[in-house]
Amino acid sequence: MKYLLTACAILAALLAGLLLAPLLTPRVHPVKGALVVNQRIYTPGELSVRMNTTAYHFDNKKELIADLVYRELLLQEARIEKIDREEAFRISMRDFFEQSMIKTLLDRQYKSTKHEPNPAQISACMPLLSHRFTLKRIDYPDQPSALSQSSGQEQTFEHSYLDLPEETRAALLSLKGGELSPPLHNTGRWFRLQLLAVVKLDPAMIPTEIEQEVLCRQELKRQSMQNWVENLYRKSDITLPDTGKAGNNG
Repeated sequence: MKYLLTACAILAALLAGLLLAPLLTPRVHPVKGALVVNQRIYTPGELSVRMNTTAYHFDNKKELIADLVYRELLLQEARIEKIDREEAFRISMRDFFEQSMIKTLLDRQYKSTKHEPNPAQISACMPLLSHRFTLKRIDYPDQPSALSQSSGQEQTFEHSYLDLPEETRAALLSLKGGELSPPLHNTGRWFRLQLLAVVKLDPAMIPTEIEQEVLCRQELKRQSMQNWVENLYRKSDITLPDTGKAGNNG
């Protein structure tokens, strides 16, 4: 009985402490210059960081604070409705996070000097912009079929250079008339190309030399980025559901 009374006394003391603690603890007042929205405190330092790093553009601090107030009120209301605990919301946040990560990576790669074309590449690209090309494309179900040149699905198309499908434009830099390209890979598909005909465009349709240089620089950077992505695919160990190995195992 003595032990039971002792345990009850300890429990009562703990409960009293929990109840009295908020009353005895002095309330923390926000420092001068802070923004307070209900119980949410934005310190002056946090406001400064928001002003310098926010994705939105404001003319002044007053507009930023007004935006923060409305945003915080809506966030608090969303938490009251427990939206942050809903599965659909978590999935959308996952997708947004992944897309933001990928965009940041691709932006950094695009700005990297390793994807910047050299003068020789630009000079080789520029004449392509003044011609129209007729190409045959042969699609294969997998890499072994492309290597063995087994029967594939053929299609023929004719376009000016920049109107050609993206995956065929890079091959034109090294493709000669009548020649069948080696197996090419793009977005998980294998194919070969054959250059059938080349025709000069009407002079009125040919970009100026300055425009050609700009277009080729953009196109070559895009091709370099695509090659980088495809290289990630080829050198990776990937097992696709129901179809087996991919990546560096073909």
